[in-house]
Formats: sequence, C-alpha cells, structure tokens
Amino acid sequence: INRLVNLVFVLPVGALLVLGPETAHAYVDPGSGSVLVTAILGLFAAVGYTVRKQFYRVRRLFSSNVDAGSEIVNDQGKD
Repeated sequence: INRLVNLVFVLPVGALLVLGPETAHAYVDPGSGSVLVTAILGLFAAVGYTVRKQFYRVRRLFSSNVDAGSEIVNDQGKD
C-alpha cells in the first residue's frame, strides 16, 4: 500500500514542485560552492564505503574459509 501511495500521490506532486517554473530570489555566497563540493565528496565516500563493506560481506558468505576474519587479525600481528 505504501508503494501505491508513493506512485500515485507523492511522486507526481514532487515532480510538479521540482519541475515547476519558479524564480528563485536568493543570494549564493562564495562559501556555498565549497559546501556543495564537500557534500558531493562525502556522498561518494559514503557510497564507496558501503559498496566495499557489502562486497566483503558477500565475499565472506561465499568463502570456503569459515573464519575469514581471523586471517586479517593474524596477518596484522606478524609485524
């Protein structure tokens, strides 16, 4: 039911709000560009971390070695 509500009501209203022709009377200061770049870089970092974490979770699932996490700890302890 939630998906149906989203498809019928929320998405069309959101599209109309975003695509509607409105004039923005706003001031954008020079620091806004750096905030935007920082937010985009943070988004890429978060997506990359999540993908890497999920990749290793799936890899561990299909690995024949049951105790894969102990290899990492033992390799670090050899130095």
